[in-house]
Amino acid sequence: MSRGAKGIDKLVLIDPPVSGPGRREYPSKLPWYVDSIRDCTRGADIETMRHYCPTWSDEQLRLRAEWLHTCFEPAIVQAFEEFHSVDIHQDFPGIEVPTLLMCAGKGGVIQDEDRAEIRTLLPTIRISTAEQAGHMIPWDDFEGFFAAFEDFLGTQL
Repeated sequence: MSRGAKGIDKLVLIDPPVSGPGRREYPSKLPWYVDSIRDCTRGADIETMRHYCPTWSDEQLRLRAEWLHTCFEPAIVQAFEEFHSVDIHQDFPGIEVPTLLMCAGKGGVIQDEDRAEIRTLLPTIRISTAEQAGHMIPWDDFEGFFAAFEDFLGTQL
């Protein structure tokens, strides 16, 4: 988000993929996404979804089962492939707005060495962690998600 990004005053990156060419793979595998979408297309229930997301509540699983079939599989595949073919690190030095990187404490997506590298690329970045959350931060730790914003948006949420 360079200075010319109209209407953007602050940027929050919530546990983004930091994989890319020459980097470690994204921790989840493509079949997890594709198979769960296909299962939902065939009418998956909560128990089927529990196989994919064992820590989620029944309500979260019900929502996932209800809506996942609306995902356009080719777009999901392309996005996943770009986790490995596009390196977001190249974009950090060009960010000119205040930026918060929120990491999932139990997600495995962003590790300590990633935090250090990102801080080198964008020294002004604020980094927070939702310690009790996996990658789906607001579903894993609703209160921790809001706490991890700290006062970045001008007030405690």
